[in-house]
Amino acid sequence: MLDDNDFRLLLDHLDRPWSGYRKVRKGVKKRVRRHMTQLSCTSIQDYLHRIDRHPAVWRQCQDQLAVTISRFFRDRQLWDQLQRRILPDLTMRFPEGLTAWSAGCANGEEAYSLSIVSAAVSETIVSAAAFETFSDTEPIQILATDADATCLQRAREGRFPESSLKELPEAIKNRWLKPVGGRTWLIDERLSTRIHWETHQLLDKPPRDRFHLILLRNNLLTYYQGEQMHTAFNGIVECLEEGGILIIGSHEHPPPTHRLMKKDPLCPWIYVAH
Repeated sequence: MLDDNDFRLLLDHLDRPWSGYRKVRKGVKKRVRRHMTQLSCTSIQDYLHRIDRHPAVWRQCQDQLAVTISRFFRDRQLWDQLQRRILPDLTMRFPEGLTAWSAGCANGEEAYSLSIVSAAVSETIVSAAAFETFSDTEPIQILATDADATCLQRAREGRFPESSLKELPEAIKNRWLKPVGGRTWLIDERLSTRIHWETHQLLDKPPRDRFHLILLRNNLLTYYQGEQMHTAFNGIVECLEEGGILIIGSHEHPPPTHRLMKKDPLCPWIYVAH
C-alpha cells in the first residue's frame, strides 16, 4: 500500500512538489501509510476521498507530510556571513533592537544557532566600544515557529542528540551546551532568553507585521508549490523592514514576487528587501 505512484498522486492532490520529497519520501510515506491504516483506508483513492470530505483528516494528512530534518549551523557558510557581516550591519542600522523570525523551526536548532551568533556579535560590539548607542535590552528577539507542537516542545526543552551538533564548532559546543548522558546535549538556558516559541502554519498569515531578519530555509520553497506557496511567500516578504534580510535554503530559489529583493553578492541564499 502506498507505492511511489500513489505517493505522487497524494502530492499532486495537495499541490506539493515531488522534487522536494523525492529524497525524504521513505519516512514520509511510512507516516502516511500509518495514517491510512488508522483510517481503514485500503487505497489511495479512498484516502484522498477522506481528505476531501473531512477537514480534520486533511489537517492530519498535512502533519504526516511535515519534514523536520535540521541541525545546528546547517550550511556553515551562512552562519559565518551572519556573524561577520549581516548581523553587525543590521545591528548598526537598527540600534533599537532587531526582530527575527525562524519560520518552520522544527526542533529549534536554527533558532538556537541564531541566538549563538547574535551573542557573539553582541560581545564583539560591546568589547570594541564601537557602538555607543547599543541597546541595554536584548539586541535581538527571535520568534521561532512551527506547525508541529511536539517539535516546539522539544525545542523548548533544548535537548539535542549528537547528530544535531555535527556542524557545530567544538569551542561553541563546549561553551553553549553540556552533555547530559546518552549522547544528549542540553542547551545553555541563556540562549533561550531571546527566543519565543509559537505554533504557526507557514501557509497562514505571518504571526507578526515587521521583521528585520527572516529565515525561511528548507521548508516553504521545498515542500510547497503553486498558488498556495506564492501567496504565502509574498506575505512573508511583505513582513520585512526595508533593508531587512530574507534567508532561504542553499538549494532553494525564490519565486517571482512583486517586491524586489537584491541577492547578496557573497552568499546566494541571502536577499535584501527593497
